[in-house]
Amino acid sequence: MRRLPVRAALHLPHRLNAGDNRGMELAAHRDALLETCRRTPGVTSLVVFGSSAGDGAGRRDEWSDLDFNLFLTADAAPELAGTWPFLPHPDQLVMTAHEGENGGVALYADGMLYEFGAGHPWTIRDPDREVLLDGGDLAFAPPDPLPDAAMQVRVFLAKLYIGVGRVRRGERVAGNAHVRTYALICLADALRQRLAPDAPRSPFDPLRRLERTLPGVADRLAALLDTDVETCARGLFDASRELLEPGWPDYPSRAADVIAARLGW
Repeated sequence: MRRLPVRAALHLPHRLNAGDNRGMELAAHRDALLETCRRTPGVTSLVVFGSSAGDGAGRRDEWSDLDFNLFLTADAAPELAGTWPFLPHPDQLVMTAHEGENGGVALYADGMLYEFGAGHPWTIRDPDREVLLDGGDLAFAPPDPLPDAAMQVRVFLAKLYIGVGRVRRGERVAGNAHVRTYALICLADALRQRLAPDAPRSPFDPLRRLERTLPGVADRLAALLDTDVETCARGLFDASRELLEPGWPDYPSRAADVIAARLGW
């Protein structure tokens, strides 16, 4: 297959200055990506998400990345999904990595990170999007329903219990992951659904922008995450009981009592 050169009119500095406008930089990267996609045979559609989309421009800051899905024709997908010739300015790339079946990341010399999926078309479920190229192969659907809040708080308690047990056994790495990641995600989801059910949120990650939705709760959780793992775990447990248990018959109070007794809390 003949491949067209992938070039775009974008200057990528090797180093960011403190006064650089990352929102403007992201827009320039977005424009360059769109141009290279138009020039690369086999690319059909391009959809950007989050702060990369037009409606999210107001959220862009120096830590924003370029998040997109890119679809390919059936004959081009086996090659292009592996070589990524649609990425602009390959001479400025300092790192690329494949992630899962279709995912990828690319880091540029100016610090801009691309996070993307590229391959055969799939159904897009993220509502926070903007279509830049439509090759006729786009399909959209609502996000999957949120998990049941009562189930999430049960999983939270289980993951927390497992995590503390592993730490006490000496498995500090695995235990920390259970407490600070797996348990935390479930707790955040339950808190969002119970305390701010109508607030805007990511349908995929309950931790994103929790500070905007539940600032007091987010501050409390963040402070706990800065402590040692036992203090963090106990604090997350106490937060679940104080913020979720009162007046909620689905809170698993008996299970929480058993866990507290077992852990000496």
